[in-house]
Amino acid sequence: MSQIREVPRDEKPPYNRKEEILHYGKRYRIHNNYLTLGGGFASSSIRSRGQKVVGADFQFHIRRQHFQMGLMMSGDQFLSNNHVQGHLGWGLRKETRTANFAGFFGPAYNYGVVGVAGAPERFYRGLGAYASLQFVTKLAYDIGLGLEVFDELSGNQNIFGFKIIAFFSGAYRGVKKNYNPNVRSENAQ
Repeated sequence: MSQIREVPRDEKPPYNRKEEILHYGKRYRIHNNYLTLGGGFASSSIRSRGQKVVGADFQFHIRRQHFQMGLMMSGDQFLSNNHVQGHLGWGLRKETRTANFAGFFGPAYNYGVVGVAGAPERFYRGLGAYASLQFVTKLAYDIGLGLEVFDELSGNQNIFGFKIIAFFSGAYRGVKKNYNPNVRSENAQ
């Protein structure tokens, strides 16, 4: 019979990609990926009017490391675009039963157009940096609503703004059965 090793308070337990928790009689995976979709408003360093923004991000993990990959489009109206940006980032995530907090930063690629009535347009493209902070309140363990604050810095334009986001997690694993070997509390003896 194997012995259970006590884990000191400051040490994380061994990584188990299938580890789950029980919440209201349902099983949810602890190490999960999630999708955020949303729209909001931003200010730009090269535009006189505020920009309306839509974006989608896929947050995933490799072992205990968290990453973000996403697209964002901004323009004078929602779904009209004068600036499109894609980003990839590394970050930190803290998830509880009722909330999800995350922060990411990394490189971004952008392209867009600047123009004034009566003058020729100027197209641009380039590299920059992207950072975001997410604050989500969960409506269920794997669905929620929240706020994302973001900043994009590049040689072409700097954008700062926020989006109201919908949170969709891949954590749900089904109804609790009699015994689940991936739930740590059920393995303690």
